[in-house]
Amino acid sequence: MAAKLISSSIVLALLLPLFCGILLAPSCEAATVDTTSATLLQVKSGFTDPNGVLSGWSPEADVCSWHGVTCLTGEGIVTGLNLSGYGLSGTISPAIAGLVSVESIDLSSNSLTGAIPPELGTMQSLKTLLLHSNLLTGTIPPELGGLKNLKVLRIGNNPLRGEIPPELGDCSELETIGMAYCQLIGAIPHQIGNLKQLQQLALDNNTLTGGLPEQLAGCANLRVLSVADNKLDGVIPSSIGGLNSLQSLNLANNQFSGVIPPEIGNLSGLTYLNLLGNRLTGGIPDELNRLSQLQVVDLSKNNLSGEISAISASQLKNLKYLVLSENLLEGTIPEGLCNGDGNGNGNSSLENLFLAGNDLGGSIDALLSCTSLKSIDVSNNSLTGEIPPAIDRLPGLVNLALHNNSFAGVLPPQIGNLSNLEVLSLYHNGLTGGIPPEIGRLQRLKLLFLYENEMTGAIPDEITNCSSLEEVDFFGNHFHGPIPASIGNLKNLAVLQLRQNDLSGPIPASLGECRRLQALALADNRLSGELPESLGRLAELSVVTLYNNSLEGALPESMFELKNLTVINFSHNRFTGAVVPLLGSTSLTVLALTNNSFSGVIPAAVARSKGMVRLQLAGNHLAGAIPAELGDLTELKILDLSNNNFSGDIPPELSNCSRLTHLNLDGNSLTGAVPPWLGGLRSLGELDLSSNALTGGIPVELGGCSGLLKLSLSCNRLSGSIPPEIGKLTSLNVLNLQKNIFTGVIPPELRRCNKLYELRLSENSLEGPIPAELGQLPELQVILDLSRNKLSGEIPASLGDLVKLERLNLSSNQLHGRIPPSLLQLTSLHFLNLSDNLLSGGIPGALSAFPAASFAGNGELCGAPLPSCGAPRRLPGAEVSAIVAAIAVVSATVCVALLYIMLRMWSNWRAVASVSSSDGEETASSVAAAAAAHGKWCAGDGKYWKVGSVSVASSAAEEKYSSASSETTSVLHGKPAEAAAGAGGAVNPASKC
Repeated sequence: MAAKLISSSIVLALLLPLFCGILLAPSCEAATVDTTSATLLQVKSGFTDPNGVLSGWSPEADVCSWHGVTCLTGEGIVTGLNLSGYGLSGTISPAIAGLVSVESIDLSSNSLTGAIPPELGTMQSLKTLLLHSNLLTGTIPPELGGLKNLKVLRIGNNPLRGEIPPELGDCSELETIGMAYCQLIGAIPHQIGNLKQLQQLALDNNTLTGGLPEQLAGCANLRVLSVADNKLDGVIPSSIGGLNSLQSLNLANNQFSGVIPPEIGNLSGLTYLNLLGNRLTGGIPDELNRLSQLQVVDLSKNNLSGEISAISASQLKNLKYLVLSENLLEGTIPEGLCNGDGNGNGNSSLENLFLAGNDLGGSIDALLSCTSLKSIDVSNNSLTGEIPPAIDRLPGLVNLALHNNSFAGVLPPQIGNLSNLEVLSLYHNGLTGGIPPEIGRLQRLKLLFLYENEMTGAIPDEITNCSSLEEVDFFGNHFHGPIPASIGNLKNLAVLQLRQNDLSGPIPASLGECRRLQALALADNRLSGELPESLGRLAELSVVTLYNNSLEGALPESMFELKNLTVINFSHNRFTGAVVPLLGSTSLTVLALTNNSFSGVIPAAVARSKGMVRLQLAGNHLAGAIPAELGDLTELKILDLSNNNFSGDIPPELSNCSRLTHLNLDGNSLTGAVPPWLGGLRSLGELDLSSNALTGGIPVELGGCSGLLKLSLSCNRLSGSIPPEIGKLTSLNVLNLQKNIFTGVIPPELRRCNKLYELRLSENSLEGPIPAELGQLPELQVILDLSRNKLSGEIPASLGDLVKLERLNLSSNQLHGRIPPSLLQLTSLHFLNLSDNLLSGGIPGALSAFPAASFAGNGELCGAPLPSCGAPRRLPGAEVSAIVAAIAVVSATVCVALLYIMLRMWSNWRAVASVSSSDGEETASSVAAAAAAHGKWCAGDGKYWKVGSVSVASSAAEEKYSSASSETTSVLHGKPAEAAAGAGGAVNPASKC
């Protein structure tokens, strides 16, 4: 029976508003009192109440005692429902419209979902509707325009969509509209201008478009107008100057353009003006100085130009925040920016000045009169001069940011008088000198940024008195000497960046007392010694970079306790021993230990860091097999194990590292084949397997690495032909296959690798002609090296199209024919080697600048830098020996003939003068013996015959030389040898020298 009564009551509650409006107006109030309980229970049924705040809502209890229900005193009429912030979820029941006497509904700050019930528009008594900060969806019901008595509507911070209903302009009593942080689109309805009582309009963080409607000028009582973070555009209407009651104007982060209207100076009550993040141009209007109540002005991130002298603190006496950053302002910081005489006797209330990211010049001396300043940010300008020693006239200074300017000089010791200073940012200037010891007085200093200056000297021990320091960054200066031994006094230190200085000595053991340290960067110094055991106490340490120092010794075992390490870079030091102490963390993303003396194997524990991105262990003494566990590092992008002593095969598990971009295994003793699965690493940009003992061929699957930029397989024992699939690597910059046993031809498909700038195929057994297609590699620049192969044929003329080429080496092949004149087009060439081939003919003139060694070993090349094509050449040793022997024989013959003639003459004389007779045999025999003896002496002694003599030659000797040079041109005669012989035998060599 009770259930039936409740059900009947609910039905009556739903129908009652209709009857009240049409038939029963005189008696509806009494009816509402009787049915309110059932209506509220219907509303409750739509909620999920995890905290049980509505557990006391029961028909047996007086409705006015229910939690969150407000009644008219003494009359039992429900006038309010406040369930804000109770963790409710569920939906708002349309039955809520049955609460006809309710004036205020607050369901804000819950997790309610669903739509805003249109039935709310029938609640004529409603004055306040607060539904903000829920998860309500759908559109804003236009029926809400029927709430004639509504004064406050706050439905923001919900994922509501659609447009703002223009019907809201009928809610003539509205004073507050809050619809910020929704997903509303469209224009701001001009009907909003009908709301004469409107005091607050908040439409921030939506996607509204269009401009500010001129009709807003009709909202004469508007005090807050906030439409920031939308996509509103157009100019700021001059009619905005008619909103005489306006106190806060926020148009930030839209797309407003044009100038700031001077009519804004009519808003005499304005205290907050925010126009940041638009596209405003022009200068800062002088009319702003009429706004004497202004406390905050933010015009940053626009395109405002001119000077900032328009701002006068003598008129803006209440101004506390002035933000003009990231504009196009120029000139200097004006003296009149703050009231004062420049000697610290000012009465300006300005506390925060932000002028960063403009083009301001000059000094900052004008700021010394702004005695109330707490924050100064004039970074990213063109300010010059020194940091004034009188900076301590600003005793309240908390933040001082002067970075990215051109300040020079030293950091004045008076900086130590700024006892409230928390941030000192002076990086990227031209500061010199040392850090003053007085800096140790800054007990509140948290951030100290001096990086990228020219500062020198030692880091003073006093700096460790700044007990509040959280970040210290001295990168890129010239500090020398040790790291202060008392660095451990900085208990709050989270970041210590001392990279790229000239620091020396050991890492202090006290550093282990900086228990909050998260980032330690000591790279690029001259630090030495071993790592202190105390580093193992830095439990929060995440990043540690010590590369490019002279640190040595084994790693402390305590470092294994550093479980939060993500980045380790100890490259280019002298560390020894095992790498195990660095593997206590399972969160490593970078482990770089290149160029040390680590030994042993790669521990399988390295694979526990599943998020590893870079593993670089090159240049150590690591040995053994590459662990298969590295295949578990599926996020790995860079794997560099080069120049170690690894052996065995390349583990197939590495195929799981599908994100690899760099794989360097060169300089080891790896064996086996180049794995075909490498072709599945689609992200691979560099593959270097050179200087190993790999065998087999190049797998055709490598053609699938379409993003490969470098492929180096040199200095292995690879064989077979170069697969044409290499031509698919169209992004390739470097191809190095030299010093292998490749055979076959150079595949013409290489022409498709049209981004190659380095091609090395030397010291193989490649044969056949040089493909003319190589001339179609327009970016080839560093080198084309095909030397020490078995290439034949002529040099292709197309190589002359490689106009960027700097080095060309075709030596030690079997190339023949002439050097193509097209090589003269290689104007960038500074190394050329065509030696030890079979080339012939003249050397093209422009190539004569290269040394003779570039052309040596080619039998028939001539012309500079070799002997000219018309001059005798230097004979080979074998030919010289043959000629000498022939000349010796001729010489002996001549000597015998001369002796014979002389003997005949003597014999005739004897015949005439002799008084005795002879039969002639004895005489002939004696002459023959003497002639033989003389010929032997003449041929063997050489006193009267010298190699190279041009006085005597014989046809026999010449015929011997010509026979040895058959079918060639005689270098002695300058004409075919057969023609020379047919012309009459003996020729005097002297006639052609």
